[in-house]
Amino acid sequence: MSMRAWLLKRMRRNHSDPCLYLFPFSIHSIIVRFTIALAVRRTRRFRGSGDLTKLTYRLVNLRRNENLEENFLLEINPRGQVPVLTCKSLASPLTDCLSICHWVCEQNPVLLPASRQATICRLLSQLHETLANNNPNPAVDDLLARNDITPARRYALEYKRDCQRKERERESTQNHNGMTAHTKAFLSEVAKQHHEFSDGGTWIFGDDTGPTVLDAHVVAFIARLIDINLVELVPPQLLPYVETIMALPEWEDAMKGRPTVWSASLGPIEKLQI
Repeated sequence: MSMRAWLLKRMRRNHSDPCLYLFPFSIHSIIVRFTIALAVRRTRRFRGSGDLTKLTYRLVNLRRNENLEENFLLEINPRGQVPVLTCKSLASPLTDCLSICHWVCEQNPVLLPASRQATICRLLSQLHETLANNNPNPAVDDLLARNDITPARRYALEYKRDCQRKERERESTQNHNGMTAHTKAFLSEVAKQHHEFSDGGTWIFGDDTGPTVLDAHVVAFIARLIDINLVELVPPQLLPYVETIMALPEWEDAMKGRPTVWSASLGPIEKLQI
């Protein structure tokens, strides 16, 4: 049995109600949280799945490498990343942002309207190429150098190390300038869609369509760019759009009043409300 097959077999266990494992300053976690907040908003207005209202949240503190603990690697996500969604209706956990967002859209299809589905899916794929989280975690090698870890944890850490190496190889041709160009191209296309369809409303495709999973991605992404002082990459016409949505209760529900980047002034991460 391959390492991947063995790990997946460990993960295929019954889980209770849906649970989202997250780190509140991970851009992928923020996107999922805001997608869920918008879905719950729509659920209150239209009949939607009860799974969203049953969803619970569990902190995985990346700054303490909790994503590399044995239980997380063996039972939740062998790649050692967040967000992760577990649910008894799933054969195995969903271990990436995009698949979780698609699950949310299955619970509440109005976030991915048929009339805009092709455009939304194309833009989401474009953004996730830019957001690919392929930065190696040096703690993996540090843990593997220890002789006091269990064989199962060593097996899982070796799998994560191998995944990191493959991911680095895939992105070896990309550089900072390339990522900047991808970001500008993506946001330029979003600005075009917003200009053509918003009709002065709050959302990219207008208020008749309402919030979509694309809005959740774009707002979270631009909020992060602002917080890391890269606002110059954002088309000026999108800034009022983002500011309007960030003033809504749904953004507050997702972010709890926090920025997208942690600082010591926020206090210990483990004491934050999630």
